[in-house]
Amino acid sequence: MKYVILFVVTFLVVYLLYLCTVILNKKKLKKFPKSNQVIFFVKKYGIKVDNSNSKELANLIALTNSLIISITITVIELIPNFILKILVAFPIILILILVLYDIIGKTMLKRGKK
Repeated sequence: MKYVILFVVTFLVVYLLYLCTVILNKKKLKKFPKSNQVIFFVKKYGIKVDNSNSKELANLIALTNSLIISITITVIELIPNFILKILVAFPIILILILVLYDIIGKTMLKRGKK
């Protein structure tokens, strides 16, 4: 139960911070299409980011990043050794980013074709 609470609290805190600092802030939302994450989607999947889907993509990235961070923190809390935590966290983050960003990219491509 402790780890479920840790996961939910971490997810909510990270998402709400991203929501307040990027999505609800009009100045930062205008700069969002120039961020590294969006450039990755544009280069790899050819997704066109404009004002209509910028907020949707920002929400998807915020949810995904919150999920990645929450899963990583929950998994490394299961490991007692600090050095081992660091060694395990890095591959987990990389794998989750690659898999979840691939899912987002393919989802955005399917939505764009309809």
